[in-house]
Amino acid sequence: MNSFKEIKGTPFEYYETLEKRLLDLDHRVQKMRQAGALSPQVLRRIHNFFKIKGIYHSNAIEGNELTIGETRLVVEMGMTLAGKTLKDQAEAKNLSEALDFMEELAVSNTSPILQRDLRQIHALILKDIETDFAGTYRTGAVKISGSEFPPPDAQKVPIEMDELSTYISQVTSSDTSELDLPILCAAAAHAWLAQIHPFVDGNGRTARILMNLILMRRGYPICIITRDDRLRYYHALEDSQASDLTLLIELIYENVIESLEEWEKAAAEQRQHQEWLTSITRKFQQPELNRARNEYEVWRRAMELFKSYYKQTVDAWNENLALGSVSLKFQDYGALHFEKYLSLRDGRSAKRTWDFGIEFRRGGNRARYLFFYGYADYRLRQRAKVILIIAKDIGYNYEQLQDITQSNIPDIYQVGFDMEEQTFVALTIRGVKETKVENLAKLFLEQVVERDFGV
Repeated sequence: MNSFKEIKGTPFEYYETLEKRLLDLDHRVQKMRQAGALSPQVLRRIHNFFKIKGIYHSNAIEGNELTIGETRLVVEMGMTLAGKTLKDQAEAKNLSEALDFMEELAVSNTSPILQRDLRQIHALILKDIETDFAGTYRTGAVKISGSEFPPPDAQKVPIEMDELSTYISQVTSSDTSELDLPILCAAAAHAWLAQIHPFVDGNGRTARILMNLILMRRGYPICIITRDDRLRYYHALEDSQASDLTLLIELIYENVIESLEEWEKAAAEQRQHQEWLTSITRKFQQPELNRARNEYEVWRRAMELFKSYYKQTVDAWNENLALGSVSLKFQDYGALHFEKYLSLRDGRSAKRTWDFGIEFRRGGNRARYLFFYGYADYRLRQRAKVILIIAKDIGYNYEQLQDITQSNIPDIYQVGFDMEEQTFVALTIRGVKETKVENLAKLFLEQVVERDFGV
């Protein structure tokens, strides 16, 4: 024999035989969330995937005559359709904005949903349609078409909305571990708002957005109640007027399952398409990629030679230094990876491209220089596309030598490797210079000693 079970904090109940199905779904959702398949970012993509479908069906339930294709044209293309009422088209645009606002509330889940959020959702739904009533509670009596249950008197609406708002805040707060299953909470909030009927118009659309907002806040995919389910939906809402949420819970459960399966199918198709795209693009670019890798290896070995010569020189200097107050320190930051090399070669930016640094210290005086990778400007680009840029520490902030106006800096600003000529080229104060590694190193080190330390 079926027995009813209360939904905590609400005037509603449901047949407890539903609980096993709801628990099974919750375990499925939790497992997907742990695997990253229902993260907030994925839920955002699911919402966008179902957005037009949701707008069409939610408006169609209320009598909107746009087709799903026409809804897409109005929402995504911003078109005004001849032969269709401006009200129907405004409803589509407004519901799109309301759903966007819902998504913001769903993803930014650091604070609970408040009564003002519901009024803002309603204001967006009726924007430019019923401006006198948008976002405001009714002040007179209303009747729900086809229902035997009259909504509460207007003077009771603020009090009952306060009670509903308290419940919504609880089920959308960051700590919901002790609350009912998400579908129960979503169904209760939806039915409660519909029962209060706080607005002159737009109650159904607001209630359905609230339902999905709670589902998304709790990590569930959205529920789209379709036009074909309209009569069943109305029947479920009528039962909810007598506190029985069984039919509404079943309807939400079935549509959440449908959304989940439809999304999984679409995601699988997307993965297959991406795998195909990756495969075909890899085949298409492979010859060029192989050439780029060969080029990179030649370039990398040359730049490693450049760096190793500096390190060896610094090590040799330190072996000849007799005083502890005088020292040179070499810091190696590792090689530039292939992907970053490609970015710089093609004139695009890359982060964290430090190659090595040298610190000169004598007594209380210190000079620090940094060598990092960048893409060459017009003066070096014909000879070397990826180059080392030399910067100096000026007040704990590195500045490129070519941008420093002081006279006590080395003459060498940038260094690259000419792949065709197999030689090093440098941008200096006197222009582009072709020379050997040891000459570049000696010139740089001698000028640092002379100009930074007056030797």
